Amino acid sequence: MRSILRAALLAAACTFAVSAAHAQDPVRIGVINPTKSLVGKQGQQGAVVAAEMINADGGILGGRKIELVSYDTNFLPNEGVAATQRLINQDKIRFITGEISSTVALAVLQLAQANGALFMAAVPKHPAVTSGYDRVFRLNSTTAMDAKDFDAFLVEKIKPTKVAVIAENSDFGRLTIAGLKKLFGDKIVAAETYEMTQNDFNTIVTKVKGSGADVVCLAGSNMEQYGNILRVAAELKLTAKRCVMPGILNSEGVRIAGPAADGAFSADIYVTSLDNPLNKRFVEAYKAKYNELPEKIEVLGFESVWIVAKAMDKAKDATDPGKVAKTIHDNSWETPRGTVTFEKNGQAVAGPLINLEVVQGKLVPAKQ
Repeated sequence: MRSILRAALLAAACTFAVSAAHAQDPVRIGVINPTKSLVGKQGQQGAVVAAEMINADGGILGGRKIELVSYDTNFLPNEGVAATQRLINQDKIRFITGEISSTVALAVLQLAQANGALFMAAVPKHPAVTSGYDRVFRLNSTTAMDAKDFDAFLVEKIKPTKVAVIAENSDFGRLTIAGLKKLFGDKIVAAETYEMTQNDFNTIVTKVKGSGADVVCLAGSNMEQYGNILRVAAELKLTAKRCVMPGILNSEGVRIAGPAADGAFSADIYVTSLDNPLNKRFVEAYKAKYNELPEKIEVLGFESVWIVAKAMDKAKDATDPGKVAKTIHDNSWETPRGTVTFEKNGQAVAGPLINLEVVQGKLVPAKQ
């Protein structure tokens, strides 16, 4: 009997030790981004700060740390799919966050849905990203959401007579062209597209200059490209007002453009100066780690990991994407932008759009 009792106690002790060890295993979240680009790097850095802040607070689910498993998508759908396959099949992770490109996100969405994974898209703007799959979410505003305020600003404040569009050849770029054509009709005098790998914009800008447009709108997710377009426009003495479509312009793009960015205007959902405790903490943590201030891309990268992790903790589950997704839908979430909720289709709802302009090399809220 003593031998049996000792064996039972030993088995119980072993079971407890294994359970305790498992309870302290890190919770792994997948992150995908085009990390070779500046914009992808910004999103990735925001995600890293979210994990570090959560871990500094003691982790989730009784002390488990967040561990990010990250892969590059290179702005290409096939590489985004490959990255997602590695996360799901190799790493056994079904919580995926991040990404910049709508085209990549749409490809990833199909794979996530086929495997029952949760996908928290950070930046993609195409409306089809929130497709009705109950485990997909989008943090950024859509082009249509931005247009509600920004279209009125263009029509009532800028009052162009001739409009040209320069857009990347992607779902987002084509959608922007279609929206501006609907808004301005025959006032659109040029609509030029460029490839995501293109780096020579002289021909496109020359065509736009020849169109006689008094306003040129840029639509591209890669800041190296739109920054260089602004620079080339100045070199070719394009005098039209320069509009960068909402959600795109940030200080890195301004830095790349140099003095050519002065006078450009845009709008966005976030500015560093938002006055709430979590934003102040986020800005301080980001600046301490990377020696620069965060902007919209960084905050969306942050939120993509922050909300998923907080939802896991609230749901008391880090393995069931369906349960965590329901928790996200059923609650509101405090983020650096303020309170974020999600519509039934997974679209985030937060504060209003903020008009921005470039003044002496600085991106600042526009004077009303």
